[in-house]
Amino acid sequence: MPSSRATSRGAASRAAADAPDFPAWLAGLSDDALVRVCELRPDVATPPPASLDVLASRLRLPASTARAVGTLSWPELLVSAAAAAAGADSGAVPLGAVSGRLGVDDDEPVFHAAVARLRELALIWGEEGSARMVPVTAVAVRSAPVVAPHPGEPAGADLEAAWGGLSSAAAGVLEAIARGRVPAGALGPGASGSVRAAAVELAEAGLAELTGDDDAERVVPRAHALDRARHGARADGSTLLHPPAWATPRAGAGAGRAREVDASGGVAALDLLHRCDSVLAALSIAPAATLKAGGVGVRELRRVARAAGLEEAELPLLLEVLAAAGLIAVGDAEVGDVDYDSVWAPTEAADVWSAREPARRWAELVVAWWSMPRTPWRVGSELEGGGTLPALGEPVGPPGPTERGRVLKALAALDPAAEPADALLPEVVRWSAPVWFSRAGARPVSETVAEARRMGLVVGTVATSAARHLVDATHGAGGSGAGVSGDSGGAVVEDLEPILTAALPDPVSEVIVQADLTILAPGPLTPELAAEFALLADVESAGAATTYRVTETSLRRALDAGRTAAGIREMLARTSVTPVPQSLDYLIEDVARRHGRLRVGTALSFIRCDDPSLVAQVLGSPVAESAALRSVAPTVLVSQARPLDLVEALRAHGFAPVVEDTSGAVVALSRPAARVRESRTTRAPRVPTRAPTTSELRAAVAAMRSADRVRSARGASAGAYTGEAAIARLHEAAGTGTAVTVSVVDAAGRSSARLVVPASVGGGRIEGIEPDSAEPVVLPLHRVISVSDVEPTR
Repeated sequence: MPSSRATSRGAASRAAADAPDFPAWLAGLSDDALVRVCELRPDVATPPPASLDVLASRLRLPASTARAVGTLSWPELLVSAAAAAAGADSGAVPLGAVSGRLGVDDDEPVFHAAVARLRELALIWGEEGSARMVPVTAVAVRSAPVVAPHPGEPAGADLEAAWGGLSSAAAGVLEAIARGRVPAGALGPGASGSVRAAAVELAEAGLAELTGDDDAERVVPRAHALDRARHGARADGSTLLHPPAWATPRAGAGAGRAREVDASGGVAALDLLHRCDSVLAALSIAPAATLKAGGVGVRELRRVARAAGLEEAELPLLLEVLAAAGLIAVGDAEVGDVDYDSVWAPTEAADVWSAREPARRWAELVVAWWSMPRTPWRVGSELEGGGTLPALGEPVGPPGPTERGRVLKALAALDPAAEPADALLPEVVRWSAPVWFSRAGARPVSETVAEARRMGLVVGTVATSAARHLVDATHGAGGSGAGVSGDSGGAVVEDLEPILTAALPDPVSEVIVQADLTILAPGPLTPELAAEFALLADVESAGAATTYRVTETSLRRALDAGRTAAGIREMLARTSVTPVPQSLDYLIEDVARRHGRLRVGTALSFIRCDDPSLVAQVLGSPVAESAALRSVAPTVLVSQARPLDLVEALRAHGFAPVVEDTSGAVVALSRPAARVRESRTTRAPRVPTRAPTTSELRAAVAAMRSADRVRSARGASAGAYTGEAAIARLHEAAGTGTAVTVSVVDAAGRSSARLVVPASVGGGRIEGIEPDSAEPVVLPLHRVISVSDVEPTR
């Protein structure tokens, strides 16, 4: 009986003999099919291939193949794994044999959809009704986090019977493996006796296989047992290719569920805008200093959070989004007479953004979040070299758009009425992107969903219409999901704006004034009324309904801006659907009576008051020393502090002064707002890599066909691979262990040929052995002229 190694070597030899058929199959595709291949695998189309042979070589490169396998969903990965297990890399395998391994009928729609997707990606090829794989694809699939079903393994009723007979320890081992990133569990020499006994029990029940030796023993569950541990018992008629129960819409949730989700997302969007406004206001008064190594440190984050009235944990997301939207930047700024060097402060674009409609402002923030390279949830994570990752620093970790695209794509694929629990979110994403999940794990899933909830894109575990539009814009038609920017970003903003506008309630012009000094706005206020209430009261909670609180400080702010007590009472009486309570009337009268009794001028500044006792009280307070006050008359004090500084110092000690001009009229002073000087901004705009357009791909396909026709007319020699085709052939030979003839040129320009069995190709060289002498061979990759197959001996 031949050994498994000999069998695999024979299969590899047959695969190598069949390899030239792949370029021929590719050449037989229609132009539309070739364009589709290049759209789904844009890395093979940049730069445009010189010929279809070059395209075929690029499609067979290990890096490109691994990238394509990484885009597969769980059903597509299962189909490819079943095809590889059936020997598709050794020759044509009937699709019926593949579907039989998966326990589905030949005409099952989900099976044929997966096969069609694999053909579009050129991972499966060959005649209709059969499946073939190039060896590189089979290697990539076998290293993917998937287990192909074995013929005769327990399924359906047999699986449930075997599962019911398992001990709790054996079931626990299966469930632990199912929750992990890869479908296998390592035992090793340190495994306890109970774990080893549970592994043996699983193997005896036919639910797992034990592989490896004692030092590297692994438990590999069977495909159906792994699915049972992850998703629970399957309903009748449901197979490994069908979505689990969490994809089923909830009973009683109709079409109105999508509208409810969008409305809740709109509430989150309004709250996001309020918090961003708070951050911009805080940075306008006191910009955030940068660390020497770049970014914003923990102390500055805490200070800005206190100034904005926010939790420290939510600030990194807001700062990163504002920076990505160009609303804050690092540079030099001025606040009054104070100069700041290398600080984060609002840009002039922030003033334009703040004046826009809420839907437009939110859409710009969403597009910025979707495309920014950094991932805010990683702020504070420990770095390998010591310390923690700061906010607004250089990008660290995987690209943010990739993570967001994978997670939101998985949620957008679900029916809005299907609401999986938070604990099932990792499995939802694993179903959509198993290869990415095996590398990233569960934490990026939960953290990305948490950010999307704050952005108003996810409600619970349901994607809003805006999130679905984002996914379609970046993942549809072969999109890479790498984010949106430039002209495409502007188009997405234009599309998102009406989506949020439809989700938001209509603006209101009436409020409810309550006896506890709060004012409830049952919806977004009209712009004019919102501006008035921004002066009169402080926002206590924002959302679809906004709660304002009237305080002495907020009333002084309105009076400082020129409002009068009578005008405030009239506005409240006009806009409130309930009578204005006496408690608020008393507060307005009390603040207005004390407001302006102290008059501040410039001497640099002075204080005057008709009440000498009040002047004496100020002169005896701590503010007299800090502001360098001195008396020039029983009712007049002068100071070397600026009027605004003196007013703020007096208010901090319980007084209620106002500022007057030379005529005695009350004027309103406010702190200058910091704005970054754009010429000193250090962060350069990010230029994304652009994928070829459909028209460009059609032109490239036409050029490849023309080059092949010219080559055929000239009678190009067959059997020799050059350029990228030579590299791809060397990778295939390394994967299959077959010998090839490698022609190289030395430094003097002399050419020679070596018979080599490549072992590895990379790092700028080829390492292998000479088959006749078994001597090691190392050849520089840049000196390779061509690679030829070895003619079989007769």
